[in-house]
Order: sequence, then structure tokens, then C-alpha cells
Amino acid sequence: ILAFFFFFDARVYAVYFFFFAIFKMDFESKYCTSQVNGTITITTRKVLDENLKSLLDEGKGELFLSCIPRNHSCSPRWIVEVASELGEVYIMRYKIDFSGNSRGYAYLQYINVDLKESAMQYLPMRFRQLCMCLRVEPSTNNRELVLKNVESSLRPWQVYQEMLKIHPFTIVRVYEYQLDQFFYIFEYRNNDSAASAHQRVRNSIRKFGEHAHISWLTAENILSRASGSFCFQREVSQNRTRRVPPRQKGCFKF
Repeated sequence: ILAFFFFFDARVYAVYFFFFAIFKMDFESKYCTSQVNGTITITTRKVLDENLKSLLDEGKGELFLSCIPRNHSCSPRWIVEVASELGEVYIMRYKIDFSGNSRGYAYLQYINVDLKESAMQYLPMRFRQLCMCLRVEPSTNNRELVLKNVESSLRPWQVYQEMLKIHPFTIVRVYEYQLDQFFYIFEYRNNDSAASAHQRVRNSIRKFGEHAHISWLTAENILSRASGSFCFQREVSQNRTRRVPPRQKGCFKF
């Protein structure tokens, strides 16, 4: 009898590991997993249309997942497996701390951006069924940073060039709030790019002066200083800038 149960258990385990291996291979054939610093990224291996990929890379349809347990009970792979019940996942960015534990939030996008509204209804319900109370909300996709208190000896074109060396951005808007005193709003392609830039600029902030400071753009940290300031557009050459008549009060762009 003991021999029978031993043989039976061995067969059960063999079947279990067989299907586990098949499932793992199926997941890995669909998704690529990588980690850079505090972000674990799971990305589809599917080749997408360039226009669609560009929209997705700019944050179209992005969801913000929060209340993720800080232990390993809710892994990034598990979240993608659950999310893929609704449709094909494009990317998930899962934030971790120095110990490798979840920081409590992640960003998720579907290939079909129209699934965003359905996902906000389906995923919380599905997570609760699986005893995980994750919240699912639209991502703000904040991708703008504010650089303030820059050393006055640094001209806007110099700041522009130094920031490009640190991390590429799409647009910089420059506000002159006093004569020859500026602050800068840098726009990046998406939230992930802005987050990388934020960390890199913080590590190099001394380049911009002893009191320079980089932060995320909010209405509170910009409106009070921008109001009433004289603003203009400025064209940039390699070593000089030229004022252009303003089109809109509030900023000039590089």
C-alpha cells in the first residue's frame, strides 16, 4: 500500500511540474522580464505597429495599480497573469525597494488601449476574488519636472545642453520670473522616462548651482511664481539665445 501511494504521489508531482513547466514556457514566450534599479518591467514580445507603439510609449491607456502588498505574495508576474485574462498586456512597471519588496504600486498598459475603462471595473473585482485588494485607477502619467533655483551665471541654453546630456527630453519651457532669473519645466516622453530623469538630475544637481532643486510639476509649485512674470519664446543656437516676440504669456520653449 505504501508503495502504491508513493508511486501515486510521484505521478501527481510529475504531472504538476509538467504543466507548471508548460505554463512557464508559455508566459516567457509572450513576455520579456527585466529589471533596472527599482523597476521590474514585464513587456510583450509581440511586434506592434509603430504608430500604436508610439502611442503606448507616451502613456496612452496607462493604469495605476496601488495597495500592492509589500511582501512577495503579489508578484509582478502574477499581476500580469491576472490582467491578461481581460486582454493582452503591453507592459507593466512594478516598483520595488532596495530589499526587492514591492513599494506598493505599479503601472499597467494593455495593447488595446480601449480596455482601460473595462479594466478599472474588472481588475479590482478579480483581485478581490483572489483575496488581493489592489486598487486600479487611471494613471496621471505625470511626465514634467521643474528645475528651480539655478545658478544665475548659467544661461538657458547652457541649462538646456546640460539637461540633454543627463537624460533626453521632448520640450523645455522656460519662465523668467525676475530679470535674468529663470525656472524650467522639462517634459519627457512618459512617466517612466521622467522618473529616470528625476533620479539622474538629482544625482547631478550640483551642476546647476548650490541651491538648485528638481521636483515633479504640480499646480502649487508653479502658478505662484509664474503669475505676472514676463515671458517670451527663445530660439537657441549653440552659444547664444535670441528673444522672439511672445505668442502666449506664460513661457517660452526650446
